[in-house]
Amino acid sequence: MPESRESSLMLKHFLPYRLVNLAQNVSEKFAEVYQSEFNLTTPEWRILVHLAEHDDRNNGNGKSDPSDDRDEKEERNTSTDSAGISAKDLTVLASMDKSTVSRAVKVMLDKGYLIKRLDENDKRASVLALTQQGKHLYQTIVPKALAWEADLLDVLSASEYRDLMRIIDKLDNRLV
Repeated sequence: MPESRESSLMLKHFLPYRLVNLAQNVSEKFAEVYQSEFNLTTPEWRILVHLAEHDDRNNGNGKSDPSDDRDEKEERNTSTDSAGISAKDLTVLASMDKSTVSRAVKVMLDKGYLIKRLDENDKRASVLALTQQGKHLYQTIVPKALAWEADLLDVLSASEYRDLMRIIDKLDNRLV
């Protein structure tokens, strides 16, 4: 716990405020990577990434991070199958509301990035998966995304980065 402070609230020391501002700034700056060159919205990017990761995990290509307990729990609590993920499950995985996911999915289907199939486990439902065009888009953006992240994190030493990740995990787990 941080040192004892006065009982008045100072936003520059209030963690929820600082984290929201940091997340918003990071999101806005990072969006430039996929918005201008690839004409994707933030919801479309998030759907693209979740479907690509799901595809990688189910095809044995995933580089699972053992410290990423939260994503594993969320994945277990959704009814994904190897052929894709339902739009309903994407709302949970990507932390987006149903209407945002629905609009983004429609646009991505129209652009040819997604395919909708009948769910093998529940014939009343459908699942979404990336088309070859969607996979190619993801593979094109990833190096740029990783370079952007590396540039942002360049101000941190390796131990500061490890500490940051450990602290984020600790706080995140506290809220679950």
